[in-house]
Amino acid sequence: MADLILRLYENAQQHFIPSLQIEAFRYSLGTLATFFIVWIGLSRFIAGRKIRPPTPRSRQIKMEIFNSLRAMLVFVVMDIVVFEMAGSGVFQKYDEIATYGWAYFFFSIALLIVLHDAYFYWVHRAMHTQRFYKRFHLTHHRSHNPTPFTAYSFAVGEAVVEYMYVPIALLLIPTHGLALYIVLMIMIFKNATAHCGYELFPRHWARLPVLGWLTTVTHHDMHHERGTGNFGFYFTWWDRWMGTEHPNYLDRLDTQIERTRQMKLKKANPDSENTLLPAE
Repeated sequence: MADLILRLYENAQQHFIPSLQIEAFRYSLGTLATFFIVWIGLSRFIAGRKIRPPTPRSRQIKMEIFNSLRAMLVFVVMDIVVFEMAGSGVFQKYDEIATYGWAYFFFSIALLIVLHDAYFYWVHRAMHTQRFYKRFHLTHHRSHNPTPFTAYSFAVGEAVVEYMYVPIALLLIPTHGLALYIVLMIMIFKNATAHCGYELFPRHWARLPVLGWLTTVTHHDMHHERGTGNFGFYFTWWDRWMGTEHPNYLDRLDTQIERTRQMKLKKANPDSENTLLPAE
């Protein structure tokens, strides 16, 4: 036990600052890029795609950033434990791409994403049960109308649960460090855009056979609005298989896109008598 504590201490000294830098970089890149591109750069052009006005106030964003900093500290502490486990040979982590080849490298990225979607769906749904909601998930849902910074706005318990996918995946799947990093970058960008409050997907994507598997911004926004259903992260599969997708999701998305079209027509022809559909 004393040896384990000593190794963890040595790992903390060695990895704390680099891990903090990596976690802060990922969060900042994903959230700030989404914020500046969508909220600042494109907001005037996609005003009709704002899913639920009004725009959240700065007070909410400050709360989300504070919660996110706390979550990142949790991630860093857990990184140190994972580094210790990796050093002991617990994980199926490999260093040379040639070990499994490039085909497996890209396959492992897709597999990690698909498995993360399954993990996220079930733990997310569990955190919405009466037993766990207040302790784990309430903090995240204080952002009723989310922003890109909602991505990591977690209580400590939820931060631990969200992170646990990493060691579980490394136990099960041979993974190159770069492949894991790519998955983690995809994860933060997906998280930030899912909470951005503007529908970014093209018209009719949700009704197409394959593209309809992808969750839109509206899909997750409805989850924050209603606090139930639409538990999936990347894909709609589990919600549809388990009957937890909101039944009016596609109609809601159509209404949002139609409202965007009407706003464009109204802007092009200000004297038109067309009445805009209300933002639901």
